[in-house]
Amino acid sequence: MVLFALLLSAVPASLFGQNNPMSFKRWNEMNINKVATTFNNVGMLNNGNNQNASLARIPSFEYPQGSGLNWGTCVAVVVGAPFGQDPAVVGGVNPEEYPYLDGTMDEGPADFWNEEHFAPYPEFTNENLASVSNDPNSWPASWPDKLPNYIFKDGVSDEIIENNGLPVENIYFDSETGWPGFGKNGKQIADQETFSVMYGWGGTDQLGSGNSKTRWLRTQLIMRGLAWEGTLYENFIVWVFILRNPNDKPITDLRMGVHSDFGFLPAFLPGVNFDDDRHYFDSKLQLAYGWDDDGYEENPLGGGVLNPEDIAWAGVVALQMPGGDGKIKTYDATNFWMGQTTASGSGGDPEMYYKWNLLNEDDPEDSDGDGIDDDFDHNGVPDDQDGGPGYYIGIGADGLQIIGSNPFTLQPGESDTLIFATVFGKSEKDIKSNALRAITLYENNWEVVKAPPAPEVEAFADDQKVTLVWGTKSEEDEQFEGYKIYRSQDNGKTWGDESFTDFDGGIHYVPLRQYDLENGVKGYYQTLPEYAWYYLGDDSWVPTRFVVEADTIKGFNLGYKLTHFNDGDSVNVFVDRSVSNGIEYQYYVAAYDSGNGIIGPLENSAASNPDEFNNSVKVRPELPTAKTGLGKVRVVPNPYKIAEVWENSWDSHVIQFTGLPEKATIMIFNSSGETVKTLYHDSMSSIEAWDLKNEYNQQVSAGVYFYYITSSLGETKGKFFVIL
Repeated sequence: MVLFALLLSAVPASLFGQNNPMSFKRWNEMNINKVATTFNNVGMLNNGNNQNASLARIPSFEYPQGSGLNWGTCVAVVVGAPFGQDPAVVGGVNPEEYPYLDGTMDEGPADFWNEEHFAPYPEFTNENLASVSNDPNSWPASWPDKLPNYIFKDGVSDEIIENNGLPVENIYFDSETGWPGFGKNGKQIADQETFSVMYGWGGTDQLGSGNSKTRWLRTQLIMRGLAWEGTLYENFIVWVFILRNPNDKPITDLRMGVHSDFGFLPAFLPGVNFDDDRHYFDSKLQLAYGWDDDGYEENPLGGGVLNPEDIAWAGVVALQMPGGDGKIKTYDATNFWMGQTTASGSGGDPEMYYKWNLLNEDDPEDSDGDGIDDDFDHNGVPDDQDGGPGYYIGIGADGLQIIGSNPFTLQPGESDTLIFATVFGKSEKDIKSNALRAITLYENNWEVVKAPPAPEVEAFADDQKVTLVWGTKSEEDEQFEGYKIYRSQDNGKTWGDESFTDFDGGIHYVPLRQYDLENGVKGYYQTLPEYAWYYLGDDSWVPTRFVVEADTIKGFNLGYKLTHFNDGDSVNVFVDRSVSNGIEYQYYVAAYDSGNGIIGPLENSAASNPDEFNNSVKVRPELPTAKTGLGKVRVVPNPYKIAEVWENSWDSHVIQFTGLPEKATIMIFNSSGETVKTLYHDSMSSIEAWDLKNEYNQQVSAGVYFYYITSSLGETKGKFFVIL
């Protein structure tokens, strides 16, 4: 043992000074595909805390991204081992000879779960954010080039245990980006990756508490997240946790597992019905998943109920478990609230959780004692014996599922790996199809099959008109077949007025427009029956090609300067005149290929951030500001109906006054002639929004309302209706 001050001189002393190791905890987002979640650098993959809305961080496994529907309460990992470890590899005191159990979860006031048992190594920590590959501003000032061979003795002081005799584990970096990628020699293999390194300690319960009963394993965790774009990979995120022994003594009989708590929906959301969740385990796919029990949930985004098809299926598919054959050894489906001190419940103390959840011992739902909950179906045979899925109906909200590994031992400096994917779908068939895609990606050593490069799009809005301009690099792909244009009015929750379901239960939208190369490849795809739903087009390639000249489009009256294309570039142009002023639209342009005999046609999905230069854009058509009069002033929509399609928050209600001059005063009255709200418009935009709240910030009631607008151009008046 040495004092912290003697640690490697390359590590700035200003990073340390422990006291509270969680002061180095950082958050960021995984948001590159249809799944978006906030994660931290101490092993928590989301924080949709079901106890308290103020503790939740959104997005929390939002699916699909942009929908405003978040399904995650807590997904994290646990590491346990029985009593009898060498004193050098454990911390704290343990007079009761309890097992050791550390977890990365923090679910609010929920006993054992109300603390994190891993803390970040400061030298891997950014000042503000958890590190993600596509944001260098989230990286530490300089990356360490090897894993630490030291741990803090107790986590709350500067005293460390340093084991210089351990093998050196080098960290390698992508030669192009400088990111410490997951691939060979540090190559980045996913479109978005995370990387953090943490160590086991006593947990936040011991801070300032003088809790002498705290006990923990002195382990090290390396955490990575991996996410890909593209239709094959857009419904899951892969997580890699490497458990390493940084001690000079072995840790024996370890177990490692995944704690997954998907609420359908998380209980803190306003208006959510506290009904049952149903849990399943598919041993063939190694998939622990669930759904709402009865398909009924009140819509947290404002009014009414969700359609059953809008309630996501969510789960965890194990790709590689540590120990033994790499498969799931134990599966426990339990309830968050019921029986915490019994074998049928979720253990409120570490020793209970270790025995009853991670090892799943003595569980009445495991009728044959094989460690896998089975329950019974109508024929009285355990489902895991007769080929059924195995299920458990949780009572109340937010049931839990815990998958556990075989036992394994780590020698000094040795490590073992847990890899799983958080996977989502619109139906049971869909989530299983997406889980299989994650499995295939893993088994193919992360070799991805991609659609042609996604087009890069600029958009321009006018009076009841949107113009899209995109480049032609997608057409350089050998299998490029065409483009599809999709439009959304609800922030990307849906992408068209018409949708259909494929043979695996996946939901697809009919594009607003499709352009297909005139090459004889047309109609529905025929090579693979499971892709026979995919429409390749009808050999109709509308001549939309133009050339950029003087920062605009030669031969096309664009009326604007292009900002992302250069003179001589070839571009495609699409004009949408079926839009209304004042409404925000989101578009994306997908390039698709012709498919082959191995996999069906592929096309780009929507980029997650339309504010960047990619294939997705947001625009709001509007009139130019009024210059001569107020004759074009309108209220949009009129009538207003609660939870209009573009509103993506449960308390978001907006109408707009359009056709305004740069400056105007808008007075709004109720049917009794009382002033409800006065808006002062001062903007280069011709639109002024009203959130349907009065001068006291209270939401107005349903009814007819009148407006009176004055400006230097004159005055106008009218009425509109609010239907709640």
